[in-house]
Parts: sequence; C-alpha cells; structure tokens
Amino acid sequence: MKNKEGIYTVQAIEEILPDKLKTFRKLAGYTTAQVGALLNKTPSAVTLWETGKALPDVNTLLKLCNIYKIADLNEFLDTNIAPDIKSLAKSEQELIKLWRRANPSLKTAIKTILKQCNK
Repeated sequence: MKNKEGIYTVQAIEEILPDKLKTFRKLAGYTTAQVGALLNKTPSAVTLWETGKALPDVNTLLKLCNIYKIADLNEFLDTNIAPDIKSLAKSEQELIKLWRRANPSLKTAIKTILKQCNK
C-alpha cells in the first residue's frame, strides 16, 4: 500500500491506521477511556480514530507510539503485523501485553532466555 517511491499514500493510511490503532490499544491492555485520558482527549475521539471517522494528528500518533511502546510510526502501518488480536490465543495476548509494558533490560533478559531454551 505504498506508492512507487515506497511512501505510504493517504488512502493507505486511512485504510490501515484505524484497525492498527485499535489493535495496538488492545495489545497494550488499555480502554479507549484510558488512552483518551493519557492524551487529554475524550474516549469518543479515540473511538473515532479507531473507526476511521477521524484521524489523529502526527503529534498524537507520536504520543500513541510512546503509550503503546511502538518503535516508530511505520509500525502502525506495517501490514505484516497481524491486525486481528482475536486470532491470538489468550496466553499470547497476555504475553504481548506484558512485553509491551516491560522495560528494555527485561526484554533483553527474556530474549536471552528464550534463545537458550530454543537451541
């Protein structure tokens, strides 16, 4: 959904972003009210973004990256990230929520342990 220069088009952003916003919110374990409070916005504003009836501005998207522990804006648009959290088992959903809230040193330790266990 990028143009020939590798840049996301406005149409692509409008199609992809709403589902991604909802997915990342759920993965982080937040309600629309909680996200709204963190952004000094109403829960209905968050719902409008997640339904595609409105789009957040760039500053809000950057704040959402911080809230959801997302590296950058490209992750919001990456179509390789599963858009349907319901397709994950409950245990996987819980692990993702815990992972997103973990600090970097804990993430490094977990990766090391998993690599050792899967040798």
